[in-house]
Amino acid sequence: MSRCDATMRVPIFGVTAPQPWAWSIQVRNAPVLNVHRTPPADVLGAYVAVCAAEYVPGLKGWMASDPGPGVSAPPTNELPTCAMVAVGRISAVSLYPDADRQSRWYVGPAGLWLEDVVALPNPVACDPGPADVLWEVPAQVLARVRLAFGVVVHADTARWAAYEDLAARSGGREPASLRDRVLRKCACRRAMTKCPTCRAWRCTAPGCPPHTCATGVSP
Repeated sequence: MSRCDATMRVPIFGVTAPQPWAWSIQVRNAPVLNVHRTPPADVLGAYVAVCAAEYVPGLKGWMASDPGPGVSAPPTNELPTCAMVAVGRISAVSLYPDADRQSRWYVGPAGLWLEDVVALPNPVACDPGPADVLWEVPAQVLARVRLAFGVVVHADTARWAAYEDLAARSGGREPASLRDRVLRKCACRRAMTKCPTCRAWRCTAPGCPPHTCATGVSP
């Protein structure tokens, strides 16, 4: 089942984050959302739609500081509020200070660690829910979030499929344009590089056969 198909089937909860923290999730700076209450264990693998609440100037200062992550956030007039801005998958839940992962973004009391975060093409208007728990997204808002998320994932899937098809069709020939040279992948899925001596494509993965340079072989 594809990632897009998965998000059309699994639950998507709402989670509220103040700006500019919601922005940091949207641009994949922050790997974790901090909530006051520990969610139930069955949320692992579920998706959350990040709802941006009001802008908190103190957060901007902390984010740029040494104790913080050292990130410069946009000013208040550049960030949306009262809107869904991103969707991500919950990959882990932890209680501060315990966590399998380390991050300056993690301050607790509970941390929702996110993966596969996708920024929505346009913010989806929504009144923020409770800041300390996951909440049920209104049906009309949820439908718009799923639609927007699906558009992004379908486009991403189509782009990778085109690259893989191009790599398979190119064989050992040099693609004609810069765009065509963006990606060439080995059967093991690792990106291939050119040998600086013979200019042949090679894979440096430990599990693949070592490259033998044709120019270094004696007759």
